[in-house]
Amino acid sequence: MSATTRHELIVGGTGGQGVITIGYALAEAAATVHRHVTRFPTYMATMRGGPAFCTVIFSDDEIPAAILSRTMNAIAMEGGSFSRLKKEVRPGGRLFVNSSIVKKPEPLPGYAVFEIPVTDLAQEIGAAGMANLIMLGAYREITGVLSDELIRTSLAKTLAAEGKDGKLDRMMAAYEKGVAFARALAKSA
Repeated sequence: MSATTRHELIVGGTGGQGVITIGYALAEAAATVHRHVTRFPTYMATMRGGPAFCTVIFSDDEIPAAILSRTMNAIAMEGGSFSRLKKEVRPGGRLFVNSSIVKKPEPLPGYAVFEIPVTDLAQEIGAAGMANLIMLGAYREITGVLSDELIRTSLAKTLAAEGKDGKLDRMMAAYEKGVAFARALAKSA
């Protein structure tokens, strides 16, 4: 299986941070261009505050299992998920960290760490509950996975299914904030 036809991600956080929404949006977008897609959410019974994780894998080749013990990409929305996920990123992989909550992670040799202050950025635009969409925008921009258009279409569909289509303009603005932050980050590197 070639590395170019497979993408894998584990998103971690707590219930209410939109971890499952990130997974839904990516899987929905990937299903339009890849033959095989899995999305495997895991969360505690509590709706808010309990641990939440979502594994997304898409490929043109068959996917033998919907779970990963090690991944090439991970997103940690808070400290508990960061503690877990920093051990699960394979050498050469990438870890995206909500640096508004996870303060200055120690250097982690063997893979790239991207500090994105998504909670602070969400507060700047008056959308505290949309940090996940900012992270999704930054993640998509940095990784180049799927097209921006596919993600935007998938987000609109996912948000409509969740009954949030009335907030679509604000949510797309949050996504765009993440894209803009990633572009600025790339220019400063």
